[in-house]
Amino acid sequence: MKNKREDIVMAVFIADALSFGSHWVYDTDKLKEEYTGIINEFRAPMSNFHEGKAAGDLSHYGEQALALLRSISDNKGFNLKKFKADWIKHVENTEMYMDHSMKDTLNIFKVSDTLIGADNVELGGIARSLPLFIEEDISKEEFMNLVHMTHNGEVVDQTAEFVYQVMKDILDGKNYKEAIENNKDINQFILDNFNKIGPKDKIVENADDRGQGCSIQQGLPIVLDVLWNADNLMEALTLNIMAAGDNCPRGMVIAAIMAASEGLDTIPAELIDGFNKSKEVKELI
Repeated sequence: MKNKREDIVMAVFIADALSFGSHWVYDTDKLKEEYTGIINEFRAPMSNFHEGKAAGDLSHYGEQALALLRSISDNKGFNLKKFKADWIKHVENTEMYMDHSMKDTLNIFKVSDTLIGADNVELGGIARSLPLFIEEDISKEEFMNLVHMTHNGEVVDQTAEFVYQVMKDILDGKNYKEAIENNKDINQFILDNFNKIGPKDKIVENADDRGQGCSIQQGLPIVLDVLWNADNLMEALTLNIMAAGDNCPRGMVIAAIMAASEGLDTIPAELIDGFNKSKEVKELI
């Protein structure tokens, strides 16, 4: 990869495809039977929600992120109005699971010219927006508006602001842990979750206790636990997968933050080259 911004984008898609094999499997004991050691191969999804998808495919989060990357490339830069049209075309013509945020947003866009979509507080809106960091000098307003196209709510704003600022600080030269710690006071929600970070050997247990659902309230604590404890990106992606549940958007956020700081040095070539949209992503970035 030529630069960290390209590493960020590549890492987002690798994380999504790697996590997709166990996406929406909530039984951590089952995952302990399925996986041992560092997870370094793509698998076909176990969940019936993704029937027909193959090893190395992208989840619906990754597909929306791909639509964003294509839109940026086709339009010679990010334009929210153009992306709205590109997003509608992509989600209506791509075979994938349609979650509530996608369905509700499509229904809103059918009757309105608004750029603001569903009232939804899941982590997926932030995750699918991460390829925006391929662009130089992206403002917080642009990032927030992009997230708002499918997800809206106080906790969405609180978390999106945190992720944006952490990414900006890393790209400005800070280590990712330093960036996280420096921004832990950005709002009370982030501070409360930062203060709950546990040890590495409790990540799965704590995820079982707190829940591993799609909401930011359940997803962000796992993201922070993993970021604070993992020794490298491959271990981070493995820890996130073993925490079960809605692992794809969590993995995408984790991967973006760590790759912005450390690149793709710990990612095997077979993962960089092996997911099914790898060639296209490389061409787009």
